Amino acid sequence: MHRTGGELSARAGILSRRALIAVVLAAGLSSVVGQTTADDEGVSADEFVNALPDGVAMDGFDVVAYFDGAPARGLASHSVEHKGKSWLFSSAENAAAFAANPGAYEPRYNGWCAYAASEGYGAEVDFVNGWSVLDGKLYLNWDAETRAAFLSDQSTRIERAEMNWPDLHAAMLDGSAAMYTHAGEGVAIVHPQQLE
Repeated sequence: MHRTGGELSARAGILSRRALIAVVLAAGLSSVVGQTTADDEGVSADEFVNALPDGVAMDGFDVVAYFDGAPARGLASHSVEHKGKSWLFSSAENAAAFAANPGAYEPRYNGWCAYAASEGYGAEVDFVNGWSVLDGKLYLNWDAETRAAFLSDQSTRIERAEMNWPDLHAAMLDGSAAMYTHAGEGVAIVHPQQLE
């Protein structure tokens, strides 16, 4: 069941770090959040990217393809390393465009839910139905309904997410952020997500 931003925000305040870790471990998703630590292949923990346990960012979706109007699955043969993760692309052209200027294509908030960031917590995203490109930036959201709520008040949501992101990102890095997973909330989105 989808929770509104207010319901998730209220629940986020209740979850302690210990409870969150227990939920994530119980769901078998401790690595899905994509944190890179100094012990993980010698890369410093300076980013908290939405990635699969194998280090593939954005469930393997081609982030450049969103700017062409539709999600597309990336291929391992078109991979670019960025922020300690492998970003996959559907074509050599898209991989080259990303490699030349990752900041132009990577999603805001390292691929975590923009609506959730505006509320001060972290959440997974729906790569197929929860995306939008606004003013040349890619935003991802929990699901289609959350995307609609984000778009209905986009300027306020973006402003709040931008204000919250530095502290939220720091909390993600140190493990103290409230994080919501589709599996933990009983949502029928499975990661890695597939195109329908």
